[in-house]
Amino acid sequence: MRRTTRFLSGALLAYSLLAYSVSAAASKVEVLHWWTSAGEAKAASVLRQGMERQGYQWQDFAVAGISAMNTLRIRAISGNPPLAAQIKGPEITEWARLGFLRNLNNIADAEQWEAKIPAPLRDVMQYQGNYVAAPINIHRVNWLWINLRAFEAADADIPTDFDSFFTAADKLKQAGYIPLALGGEPWQVATLFDSLALSVMGPQLYQRAFLNFERNALLSDGVIEAFRLLAKMRKYVDDKGQGRNWSDTTQLLINNQAGMQVMGDWAKGEFFAANQQEGKAFTCVAVPGTKHAFSYNVDSFVFFKPNNENERQSQADIASYLLTPQFQRDFNRYKGSLPIRFDVPLPEDDHCAHASRDAFLYAQEHGTLSPSMSHGLSTTRYVQSAIFDVIDEFFYDPKQTPREAAEALYRAILSAQA
Repeated sequence: MRRTTRFLSGALLAYSLLAYSVSAAASKVEVLHWWTSAGEAKAASVLRQGMERQGYQWQDFAVAGISAMNTLRIRAISGNPPLAAQIKGPEITEWARLGFLRNLNNIADAEQWEAKIPAPLRDVMQYQGNYVAAPINIHRVNWLWINLRAFEAADADIPTDFDSFFTAADKLKQAGYIPLALGGEPWQVATLFDSLALSVMGPQLYQRAFLNFERNALLSDGVIEAFRLLAKMRKYVDDKGQGRNWSDTTQLLINNQAGMQVMGDWAKGEFFAANQQEGKAFTCVAVPGTKHAFSYNVDSFVFFKPNNENERQSQADIASYLLTPQFQRDFNRYKGSLPIRFDVPLPEDDHCAHASRDAFLYAQEHGTLSPSMSHGLSTTRYVQSAIFDVIDEFFYDPKQTPREAAEALYRAILSAQA
């Protein structure tokens, strides 16, 4: 009961990223989402156009950041939940446990989701064996984005390990570039730490630490080393990053002001939106040490229990459209992500997408596929928030040692789980 009460109160303060609300008249589809950057807006337009072709009137309600989550939670708790919402990871289970969500088994059976959704991701969409969420895509988090113009100007080599990473960073800095573009939002710093931890710990120890929260793993030399690398990167970021959003941070590479960024493949959507060509203006490589690992983030929708048959049909139309080949192809091209359906061809000129799919298939086969801690796939928002606080404080407080940060991380996770 304590966890349920805590979820409901916390829900009011954190939830509203992508929520769908269909009116009782079934002619309007209100979409509450966090897709506000250039690439994301293009991706969202694919969904809008698809629903308009089916006769629905689109009502866009785009809210950036945590405000979106707040809106969704407020509406749900007040008894006026939207019919659908973008929710991911363990929070799907939380909402389903509270009885808010519609069972999607009939749609999943009709659309053959079992055959279309990769096996490791099906469980994320289910609660007690029933589908309660519809997946949209697969994001790879552990990407290092390279501004090729800056690297050429600085005569730097694309990093293959952390020694060559710091060598390239020094050359970029000497040439007048920001070596590592990083926005000061806690989740961006955590994304960097997340990939560092995956690199130095390896997928198995990483999962023991950030999926299972094992004490020995959280206090291991791997976590301490990840904090050490994070501290070493402080001098390579600019002093204007505090509060800067991720897409403006990616813009530093697009505008040829910065050399590198550690960010999920949604960054690629920004490069494409700016008409930059992969292989000429930018490219992608796995974060050093993670070539054969895949840290994933999956966007998904849940559907709140409808009030009438019109709402039920509207939900079914949305859920069915999400897994169509046309939507999967066009949406993910703009979003930068992989289609959730692996039978949907990738654009021939999108090297990063092909590399991402190859990496996913390898990781799936070899057991190196990991749900991302920094993007809510491995834990609840409460534990994630506690982790963010520790990482952010460490990055901006040079007085704390890596070992002290690891110990603080363990205590914070333990407290958040209580």
